[in-house]
Amino acid sequence: MSQPEGTTQHGSGWNVAAACIEPLYNLFVGATEVVLTIDLPYVNQSRIKLACPANDIVELYAETTRKITFEDLGVKHRHGEFTCYHTRIRIPVPVDENRINTKFKRGVLEIHIPRLK
Repeated sequence: MSQPEGTTQHGSGWNVAAACIEPLYNLFVGATEVVLTIDLPYVNQSRIKLACPANDIVELYAETTRKITFEDLGVKHRHGEFTCYHTRIRIPVPVDENRINTKFKRGVLEIHIPRLK
């Protein structure tokens, strides 16, 4: 993912200029579907935007309900704050991005995407 000129992208996935951070996620490739779980603490479901800009990419953008500091998350070695999550996740197998099913509960977004045969 290319960054606009003048922005700083730390190795942790934290974009200082945009006050955005890459969320933690887990990707599971099953026989019939791909399951993607994404940790989104301090997010309301109505603030989640999910897109598939390419047939092998899932892009997520979610605004937080308040400014979050790294200290809020128990991180002591980094300072700063962010107000959104953003990530682009490559899916390693062909999927049907038109049949995405999502569930959001307790700050975790679960995405089910059927595999193409």
